[in-house]
Amino acid sequence: MHLWGREWTRRELLDRVGTVSQLGGITPFEYSQGKAKGVGSIRIRTAAGLEFSVLPEKGLDIFEASYQGKSLSWHSPVGVVHPGFYDARDIQWLKTFPGGLISTCGLVSAGSPSEDQGEHLGLHGAIANTPAESVAWDENWVGDDCLMRVSGSVREARVHGENLLLRRSIETSLGSRSIFVRDSVENQGFKATPLMLLYHLNFGFPLLTDKSRLYAPSGKIEARNEYSGRTVPEWAQFGPPVQNLPERVYYHDMKPDGEGKVTLAVVSDDGAPNFGVRVQYGGASLPSFVQWKMTSVNHFALGLEPANCRVEGRKAERERGTLAILDPDQKLDFFVQISVLDGAQEVADVLRTIA
Repeated sequence: MHLWGREWTRRELLDRVGTVSQLGGITPFEYSQGKAKGVGSIRIRTAAGLEFSVLPEKGLDIFEASYQGKSLSWHSPVGVVHPGFYDARDIQWLKTFPGGLISTCGLVSAGSPSEDQGEHLGLHGAIANTPAESVAWDENWVGDDCLMRVSGSVREARVHGENLLLRRSIETSLGSRSIFVRDSVENQGFKATPLMLLYHLNFGFPLLTDKSRLYAPSGKIEARNEYSGRTVPEWAQFGPPVQNLPERVYYHDMKPDGEGKVTLAVVSDDGAPNFGVRVQYGGASLPSFVQWKMTSVNHFALGLEPANCRVEGRKAERERGTLAILDPDQKLDFFVQISVLDGAQEVADVLRTIA
């Protein structure tokens, strides 16, 4: 693997350390105080400088994420909150929304609160506050790189209702600067069930700066509301935090590449484009894309949200004729990959791909 300016074999690395944890690896721990008490965390470190934490009690979402000590994700003022405090009503989801690199929204509803076929549905669904089952992690050498994986399953079910199982695998390696999330959702119930899935990716300072720029293969951009509509020309640009600035939400019609992947990039400083992140996902399984631009004081964040729905709620999705339905025994696969771009050449290569 390539580290610190040269190539290394497995043997060369292991000859120089007491154990591979000296370079990177997986470490489980548990929060012990406050509203986070009892929430487990699985921390993954790579020798390339990437570090992130997976929260099994929060649907196997990813909270902390940093590269060489610099945070990549936005953390909400709420912080990590045990799912026992979760309230499914209305917009109470916001009281347990930590931000973080990935907050999953779904599975039977996502987006705004709504009432659909007599059922009251709260903001963004329950999956991010549902503890995972069969959680496991492993480190395995394959050739000259050590692969690291965390896996588990999260079930959303009720009596006489839905029974959806989300199986998740989160992968990286000792020499990597990428996080690969592989999901499958299977309907293990007895009737057809709505499936709404949205990956709420939350980027923040110091990755996100006053000089950042978002690059995306957008064929068309539609604003969610009137205020966002007035700011469409500024969708890709940023400035300093502004007190009480409202959120801006845009829908993008993304153009996949020849392999069906959609590629976006956030460049930290567009005047000196040598650091950023690349986001890739499958355009066929996640045909919608929401941009959440929230650059207020204390909420300086960029949400990039690959999804199979919009965020007006399940009733609106059904009325529009775009509500995805999963039949009994049907299973769908999804993936999202987040990679750190380090150096002007890496940034330039990705921007050329997007263009």
